[in-house]
Amino acid sequence: MDMALRPMSISQVLDRTFYLYRKHFILFAGIAIITPALRLISLLVQLRLFGRLAMPQTPEAINPQFMQALAIRFIVAFVVGFAVYLVGTGLAASATAYAVSMVHLGKTTTIVEAYRKVSPILGRVIGLICLVAIFTFGPLFGGYLLFIMLALGGALLGGASGGGAGVALLMLGMLLGFAAFLGAVVWIFFALCRYSLAVPACTIENLPVIYAIRRSKFLSAGAKWGILGIILLTALMSIILGGVLQIPVFMAGGSALLSGKGALSTATVIWSYIADFISAAVAGPIATVALALVYYDQRVRKEAFDLQLMMEAIGQTAPAISASAAAASAVPPPPPPIG
Repeated sequence: MDMALRPMSISQVLDRTFYLYRKHFILFAGIAIITPALRLISLLVQLRLFGRLAMPQTPEAINPQFMQALAIRFIVAFVVGFAVYLVGTGLAASATAYAVSMVHLGKTTTIVEAYRKVSPILGRVIGLICLVAIFTFGPLFGGYLLFIMLALGGALLGGASGGGAGVALLMLGMLLGFAAFLGAVVWIFFALCRYSLAVPACTIENLPVIYAIRRSKFLSAGAKWGILGIILLTALMSIILGGVLQIPVFMAGGSALLSGKGALSTATVIWSYIADFISAAVAGPIATVALALVYYDQRVRKEAFDLQLMMEAIGQTAPAISASAAAASAVPPPPPPIG
């Protein structure tokens, strides 16, 4: 409770994050396990349906049938993976934010209670994640479309005019596409920091989607560099953990390439799925916990949330004191001593 009642630096936020994560590991890991568990189940089902992915060893094997099967496999993987990400991430992120709001303020909760509290707003949280994704990655998609349009225009114009104008338009498209790509990458990091507090705001304050986004913009103002550091640090931890767990897969993949097999064994593929599951379940909650703490820290800094908590505590104590005084006044005084 003492950490919640004063502003924290980024190092203090991270220290508080790891303290809460270690102390309530079962709670946070149990909440966050839903997304990697759903992804693991979907990958195992796809492995059972499609088998292992084996790249052809000869150019003749790359035929229309192979390309069609590969396209179907990728489309199914993308659709299923996107649905699992939306449902799992929405539920886990919202439940984690609720759990942080409880344990950070000295209260208790359980995995079941956290899921039960946020399940009524799951649709709202999923819509929020979709809208934030559009805001974040929309410019990158737009820049890619611009590059494709200019490249196609250059090819058509080059075929019609002999090549000079088409080459110029193609070069222009490449320059604009590269500039748009750089700008989109910068915007992605900026937008991730800008909207990173939207899910905690939506969950804890029960805000609609648009108001949660506005709330995140307000609270993240002036704290984006710290939020970026938290995102990069937690992402690096997840990558390192996943890389360590995937070492057997890398070794098996190199052995398969040297032997000319072109495909991993079923056991190796399954282990890669399990390693991804473990790394996501263990390292996944850290960023969500840290961002929820940043949300509270910004409320303390900008809205004196610590004073609000104190006033609420006083407001809850005053009626109890009044009731005790009224009960005491209703009791008749003791008789005077004899003699």
